[in-house]
This record gives sequence, structure tokens and C-alpha cells, in this order.
Amino acid sequence: MKIDEEINGLSVEEKLKAEMESACTFIDVEKGKMIVEEGNCMQVIPIVLKGAVRVFRRDYEMDREVLLYYIEPGQTCMMSLVACFGDSISKVNAVTDKKSRLLLIPTEQVRYWQKKYDSWNSFVINTFMTRYTELLRAFDELSFKKIDVRIINYLKEYSKRNTTKIIKRTHQDIANEIGTTRVVVSRILKNMENIGVLKLRRGTVILN
Repeated sequence: MKIDEEINGLSVEEKLKAEMESACTFIDVEKGKMIVEEGNCMQVIPIVLKGAVRVFRRDYEMDREVLLYYIEPGQTCMMSLVACFGDSISKVNAVTDKKSRLLLIPTEQVRYWQKKYDSWNSFVINTFMTRYTELLRAFDELSFKKIDVRIINYLKEYSKRNTTKIIKRTHQDIANEIGTTRVVVSRILKNMENIGVLKLRRGTVILN
């Protein structure tokens, strides 16, 4: 397959495409696989070509996860870029949310291309701007919104992102995504079912 077909969501110069073809690796990853782990040195930066990747922080003391953002096709991970530019370890975890195809870019190329190619520099800057906005929104959710509002916002966002009202997430999954406990999520979802907002099935929430 030609690289043009592979990176169809990225607008880059022809010379950069040629360098990508020789320097980068394409991989297919099944759902639920860890591709970036907190504490590891970043040797490659992933760009999602197909599928989706969930980026989160883990609170080991509370045994909870807090969702930061999702990486969709044509996007990369801001926190991985931070680690790459700072020659530091990853501060986040990233797991494939569905079967995905990734472009793995060596970190030295990430830095080199930013100086050499305007399109790559713009891609990196846009990644930081987009993720900065998403992280602010996540902070607002955690700091200022009640848990029931955060849960319904999460369900609506999942529904929009996947174009389905059938949300295949357990109560524990949802608790991990929004940084609370399964007991709290179960109680609130049951209340929402009672007032007709949604229906509950085993491992699934169906929005009305």
C-alpha cells in the first residue's frame, strides 16, 4: 500500500511523505492494547490512522483512572510529544479503544521534521492547541460539575464519537473514565434509568 493511502488524513509535503516511508513503521493493534505506558521513555510517537486510542492518568493510591482525551484518526498524543521534546519519560498511559492502525514515528524524526517542514510544525502546534482545550474542559468537568452531569456528558460524547446510542461500557469502565467509583456510577445510572433517560443492560448503556 502506498504511503499516500495510509496517511490520507495528514496534509504533508511530498518530501516529508518520502521520509516517513523510510523512517516510520505502520502497525495494526487489537483493542485494549497498551501502546504508551507511564514511566517509560518515549522512543516513538504514535499517529492514529484508523481506530482510536484512549489516553489517561492512573491514581495508584485510589486505584482509579482519569480520562484525558481520545486520539482519533489523523491525530497524535500531546503528552507523548511533551515527553519527546523534553527527552523525558511518559506521564500518561495510552490504550487502543478499538482495533487501530498506527504510524510510529521515531522521536528524533519528530524534532527534526518540526524544524524542516512547515506542515509538520503546524501539525505539532495544532495538536498542542487542540489537546490544551480538551484538558481545560476535563479540568472543568472534574472541578465544577456534579458527577451526574459528568456521566451524562461522557455518555453523550461517546455516542457522538461512535455514532451509536448503544454504549458498550461497564459501570467500572465509566467510573475509570470520569475518575469516580463504580458504586457511584451504578447508583446514578439506575436513577437515570428510572426517569427514562437511558436503559441498562449487562455491560451496556442505551441512551433513549
